[in-house]
Amino acid sequence: MCGFPVKRIWRHGATLMVILFVVAVASDDPAEGWAVLMETNDFPEGYDDLPVDFVDIERMQDMLVYHGWQKDHMLIKKDGITPETVKEGLEYLKENADKNDIVLFYIGSHGGYIRHDLRWNETFPLWWDEIAIKKRVLIIDSCYSGSFLPESDSPYIGIASVSAEESGWAGIPEEGLPVIGFVFTYYLCESMKSDIPVEEGFEQTVPKVREYMREVVYPAFEEVYPPEDYHNLYDPHPVMDDQYPGYLHLGVERTAPAPVFLVLLGMLVVIKRKS
Repeated sequence: MCGFPVKRIWRHGATLMVILFVVAVASDDPAEGWAVLMETNDFPEGYDDLPVDFVDIERMQDMLVYHGWQKDHMLIKKDGITPETVKEGLEYLKENADKNDIVLFYIGSHGGYIRHDLRWNETFPLWWDEIAIKKRVLIIDSCYSGSFLPESDSPYIGIASVSAEESGWAGIPEEGLPVIGFVFTYYLCESMKSDIPVEEGFEQTVPKVREYMREVVYPAFEEVYPPEDYHNLYDPHPVMDDQYPGYLHLGVERTAPAPVFLVLLGMLVVIKRKS
């Protein structure tokens, strides 16, 4: 036996089993993040385009990567979004995420497009509840977005950029204002680039959005978009429907299994010390 009697192998069997158990634990399925990010810039006739080069998807990606999410765990959909596209996104989450993972669905678009073209309230709630995972986050940035948060019997956090009847805001380059893209998404991603739960990130975001709309957008556009015609455009009330018990953190940890050569090295060291 190359200098190692059989009885010595048996004697060290318990120690070797401990090493292998540690390796197995390290290789256990860690919590992962899975996301669907949808944004429309080029709309069909009847809607104003939002030429922002999908900056909101980019911001969401960067924020999730900060929390350890992998980019290849994110399904990206740009323009041409239909009810079938939404269903495809939810199927992606359903098929890939397991019970200890976190799933996030984000959409930035016109509220009218979400309501009428996507038939959101007719289709989304049922599909959303088919995802049997406790850690679910839904973020909608659009006009009337508060009306698109579905009721659910399962835990989830729903975040809307404005309340059910309010107008939202997305800046475009030609306007010359500091924030390009959806203002709420911008400040939410900024707030969430820290180790805080989603609930706290929302609380930090709301006053930033309201201050920006009041102090920056209103002076520049009060005559173009009169406040009496655009309900609470300059005084938005973002909504969070928090049905998750406790606090929900987006952070995930990817635990890589110990390399085989380290396992073998540990086994040899133990045997040598015992011999």
